[in-house]
Amino acid sequence: MHAARADRSLENTLEWAIDRMKFKGFIVTSQVSLSVDSQLSIMGYARKEGDAHRIVISEWALDSEMLGGLVLHELAHIYFTERGAHSHDGDLLEKTLQELKNREGLRAKETEYLIDAFNHLQNILVDDIVFAVMEDKELNMAKRFFSEWVSDRPSGDPVLDAALLTRNAFAVASLKRRNLFAKDEDMYYRNKGFLSSLGQRAEQDFEWVEGFLERSKPDWGREEFRGAIEAYFDRILSLMRSSSKLDDLR
Repeated sequence: MHAARADRSLENTLEWAIDRMKFKGFIVTSQVSLSVDSQLSIMGYARKEGDAHRIVISEWALDSEMLGGLVLHELAHIYFTERGAHSHDGDLLEKTLQELKNREGLRAKETEYLIDAFNHLQNILVDDIVFAVMEDKELNMAKRFFSEWVSDRPSGDPVLDAALLTRNAFAVASLKRRNLFAKDEDMYYRNKGFLSSLGQRAEQDFEWVEGFLERSKPDWGREEFRGAIEAYFDRILSLMRSSSKLDDLR
């Protein structure tokens, strides 16, 4: 696609997403711009630039049928940031992680996966807006998208497997939260296979993490939110540090 036409197409997508959110009562007041990063490995992200915000999209995501949903999702992050949501308070996350590091001596990989787990919490909250503005065709695309997130077999590394379990829980919770999850679909069986391979404690741990994400609230007070993420991080860290297979043998 010619660069100027691609730029115009992106601008149209951004305008469409802003208007769609506005129509449903979610008004973004900041100036928002959009750019493409050919080196970006993830689909996209939003960042604050002074009083304005920029949504950065990976080049490979431009051809995705989920592009409109991605822009809506990043706009929802901006909406939460504008309103000073606790889920988008970097200092609160940093302090919680630092206390956990001081108490438990986190390794780099554990910290990385806990930040991923926090992102799942952030995403499930902002997606309340995205799902509220989606139409039926887009909801079906979202169902397929989350189905593809689900891992069906463990890696054998307890730290990575805890991260995969959390990601599976996020995908399932994302659909359950909006009454879109069905037990007779592929993602249900893939997750069931994953949990069976992990061992008997895995299902209990999954139910806790999935339930936490499904029932998380955007209007938690600051201390309530902090207490919630401390419990969430503690649960995931204990999962990282115990192999379910070893538990089965004891």
